Amino acid sequence: MQLTRAVGAQLRYLAIEALVLFGLMLFFFWKARSVQGNGLEFSSNIGTNPSPQPLSQSTDTYDEDTWDFMPERDANNHGLSEKHCRLAFPKLFIEVDKSAGLAKQHPITLRDLDDIPIENGIVRGIIYHGELYVVEFGPMPYTFTRGKATLQALNRALISFTGRENLPDIEFVFTTHDFSTVEKPIWSYAKRDEENAVWLMPDFGYWSWPEVKIGPYQEIRRRIMAIDDGSDPSPGLLFQDKKKQLFWRGTVATNPELRGQLLQATEGKSWADTRALDWGNEEDIRSNLLSMEDHCRYMFLAHVEGHSFSGAGKYLLNCRSVFVSHKLVWREAHHHIFIASGPDANYIEVERDFSDLNDKIEYFISNPEAAEQIANNTVAMFRDRYLTPAAESCYWRHLIRQYASGCAFEPLLYSTQADGKKQPRGVPFESWILTSP
Repeated sequence: MQLTRAVGAQLRYLAIEALVLFGLMLFFFWKARSVQGNGLEFSSNIGTNPSPQPLSQSTDTYDEDTWDFMPERDANNHGLSEKHCRLAFPKLFIEVDKSAGLAKQHPITLRDLDDIPIENGIVRGIIYHGELYVVEFGPMPYTFTRGKATLQALNRALISFTGRENLPDIEFVFTTHDFSTVEKPIWSYAKRDEENAVWLMPDFGYWSWPEVKIGPYQEIRRRIMAIDDGSDPSPGLLFQDKKKQLFWRGTVATNPELRGQLLQATEGKSWADTRALDWGNEEDIRSNLLSMEDHCRYMFLAHVEGHSFSGAGKYLLNCRSVFVSHKLVWREAHHHIFIASGPDANYIEVERDFSDLNDKIEYFISNPEAAEQIANNTVAMFRDRYLTPAAESCYWRHLIRQYASGCAFEPLLYSTQADGKKQPRGVPFESWILTSP
């Protein structure tokens, strides 16, 4: 009898324990479903390295009907889809489209490229199935890192793009000089109106410009925004608290007449802080060179052409300052976005001899609200949209597509030797960059 009661009690205990365990299992199962339903996940890879993050986030999952470019989310996204590139930057591709229209009238041939000598500062490449190959790379005794920086930026635009294998195959030549000296289809950082064969490309500084102590573009943008918008715990510099002067530093040697006229027009002016730099004098550079972000502490920033374009221009356009430029002869890929008058004005244009500079600067110093509106327009149009890293990569891919539309030949990745063997014409960029001097 006692044995029976003991067995019964033990069975009741086991049954209760089983019910409790079953209840706990149901609770944890429900909890896991609830967490997963809220979009949260727990990784079981404790103690392992996290998966590498992509260079960019595809925008294909965004709602196509409501998507709009948001700088805080999209500015550094090198992988925007073609559709989102067009939605975000409707004014970006005017120069490329113009070149494509001209090329359709006079299609680009392989002979055109063969006629361009690969001399100092010239690079020839192929894009095949979305992969970049270097065919020829001229010495860079004067342009230094420009060639590598440009190839790096172009390759970044490729590898960050989903479906890059569907981009058209092309063969191209670009110059790393300030302008092109050949009347053949060539990619260049700048061009004049009459140079119909030149295709504009983003300049090397979108990767980095170490020769003048300017680092990676995204890093410079972060430093500039720290000045203008602030970074915890420091507040941003209010526009009205900036130095009420026109600031410029540069070498006169690249354009003695034009840059000399700026120095003459500003000499002795209380509203000017302008000075020529001697890059060969370490003491002069140490004393007078200002970091790019510290340019943004000034209310007005002067932009002056050198041999052709001024490489500093895109950095200055990232500042919440008033960009002041003479009438331009040389165009860059974004120059058509300049607006010189009206409520949407995003810069001040003066005569090429700076004869009206004094009157315009004095007017805007006396009307700081008008000056601030221009500075705000500059930020909205350039820093937060058309000069973002996202825009740069969108431009590269549009250049590839439109350039291909103007070509009358398909690139060959291999050449056939006399013995019938195939020889690669180019080196994959990932290998080339590791072995090039």
